[in-house]
Amino acid sequence: MYIISPLTYDINFCTQECLRCEWLELTKTSSTTPITSRLARLLLHGLNQGFDKIDQAMEELPAVYSGRFYQPFHRTFFTNHKTSCL
Repeated sequence: MYIISPLTYDINFCTQECLRCEWLELTKTSSTTPITSRLARLLLHGLNQGFDKIDQAMEELPAVYSGRFYQPFHRTFFTNHKTSCL
């Protein structure tokens, strides 16, 4: 197992692809896009329960673009983790 840590907390992003980038509290993502809140819940779940509890399973979710979908791969949550932030 590898333990990694950031070299810096500075955010350098492509202004042609992103309007803005900012650090968010993982527990305060309910008003963000579905993929952002889902990834935040995954990170919180990993921090609280162990990252060994996150593995490859697919669920199709609506994308921010109308009529488009994305498929995140992770271990399925218990029901209460899908609907609320931890």
